[in-house]
Amino acid sequence: MKLHLLPTILTAVFGSASAAKDSQYDPIQNFPALVEWFTSHGGQIDPRITLGYEPSTNPKVRIRGMIATAHIEPETVLIHTPASLMISDFDRNHCEVIQRVVEELELGEESKWDIYFKFDGSSLVSASGLDDGEEEEQGHGQRHTRTPTQWKTEDQPGSRAILELQGLPPTGDTHRHINWYTSACNDSKELTPIQLKAFIMFLTRAADRGMVPMYDLMNHHNGLINTRLQIDEEGGMSVIAATAIEENEPIYNTYSRGGGESTVDVFNTYGFVEDYPQLWRWSDVDMIVKAEDPNHAFGRYVGPDENSGVDAEGRGFEPNSHHYEILVISPTLAALHPTKALVHILGNGRRTIDEWKVEINNHHATLRKSHVNAMHDSALAVLSELPTTIKEDENTILPNERRLFEKVKKKGRVDQSKADTIQAIEYRLAFKKALKLAVDVARSGQFYLDSEEL
Repeated sequence: MKLHLLPTILTAVFGSASAAKDSQYDPIQNFPALVEWFTSHGGQIDPRITLGYEPSTNPKVRIRGMIATAHIEPETVLIHTPASLMISDFDRNHCEVIQRVVEELELGEESKWDIYFKFDGSSLVSASGLDDGEEEEQGHGQRHTRTPTQWKTEDQPGSRAILELQGLPPTGDTHRHINWYTSACNDSKELTPIQLKAFIMFLTRAADRGMVPMYDLMNHHNGLINTRLQIDEEGGMSVIAATAIEENEPIYNTYSRGGGESTVDVFNTYGFVEDYPQLWRWSDVDMIVKAEDPNHAFGRYVGPDENSGVDAEGRGFEPNSHHYEILVISPTLAALHPTKALVHILGNGRRTIDEWKVEINNHHATLRKSHVNAMHDSALAVLSELPTTIKEDENTILPNERRLFEKVKKKGRVDQSKADTIQAIEYRLAFKKALKLAVDVARSGQFYLDSEEL
């Protein structure tokens, strides 16, 4: 079954990018200098915030991000970035913002933002002092990984990463961001190294207001988000504690609020598979035809009075996507064809597993079994036509690729093409697991038996 790509948008929110081997700037060690620069130019940051490594059960994986050093009460202003510290454009013209970054990068140490640019994840390396076999993640991207828009294209030597997607989304869409920038902002001319650096910095770090120092050091997590944003009358941006934040707890932002962007979109823009909850989206020929009718997806749901409209809580049955979609909460818990009401909490709040179970059970009770069956058949068809299985990817292919990467790394060389390949395989494995879960949930869940099932 041939998969069809879904339209995506250029998302302008911060995401950590890959590490480049030509820089030795240690962001954790130099964080106090960034704070001094930030506060000397009118910024504010709570003294109980630092840059460090998030707690992890895997000692070989270290995720760098903002951490609380002590208990912080809800509604505390964690960070305030004044408009004067932002690199932005009054009309929010993306091309103009990127050009301003280019100009400031060209100034080097004379730029007001020089120290801020040194914290760019796309030009950082793993901190020194790691033992053999020890890994480090830069923010929520993995070591040496890049955004797919930085991968080699299919017509270039060493372009294996795109092939390793095995046709799964975002195949065919991986370079849409850089193609946009080249055509819309640079008259389709070849980019200079500084233009490319500025663009990747913008793509992976910018908020909708432009480049916002300090705010953009927060990592993404839609399940554990504990902040919200507030804009003041002068155009400044504040990060507010949405919940109590405990000592050593990471401070999280969101890159995909309210279900607008899927896990596919997050990967295509930032180059990592987000932690749970995940929102996987795909389509096929049949769904493409159905999606031409703007009302087709509304027919998936039936209210308590057996009429489409609202659910038992009075919430509207507006589909989050007109294509196939699964909201994955854990390796065994997921919602098929979620509504906008169900996914609204993503990036806006938290639910416990027990709360998710109740919400999902109520949702599935209103979801027509005929639509579930169609989703089951599509997911099963996709899995059956892929050239490798979940077991092969997880137990053989991925371990072998990682072993070869580490073998070269121990000789003092980073094989970027191999790193891109591993990144693609890890992503496709996560996608396949979501498709398999869709099949399992469709078979075991309790859904509304509509006339086609009676």
